[in-house]
Amino acid sequence: MKQLALRIYDFYKYIFDSTRNPLRHIPDPVSRFHIMTVLACLWSFAFATYLGSMIVFGISLAAHIVLFLMFFFTIAVFYDAEKNKSSWLMKLRRDRLK
Repeated sequence: MKQLALRIYDFYKYIFDSTRNPLRHIPDPVSRFHIMTVLACLWSFAFATYLGSMIVFGISLAAHIVLFLMFFFTIAVFYDAEKNKSSWLMKLRRDRLK
């Protein structure tokens, strides 16, 4: 179960961590955040269009923004834990290597 959780975390980090995804080549972190926000809005629009209802767009947009911000909050917490060598993250990493 821990292996699956760490794989999901690594996949998530590649997609949503702007220091690992292709946006890492943009030096300004504010610009990267803006681009990620625009992408979230566009994906919300794409899903709403796919479902065939523009009413869903507002709900989908709000949901994506909330999820997007929570992803950034979560990655900030994980990054801080990794930077400060918090024991719970280091223990998970050591268990993964075994």
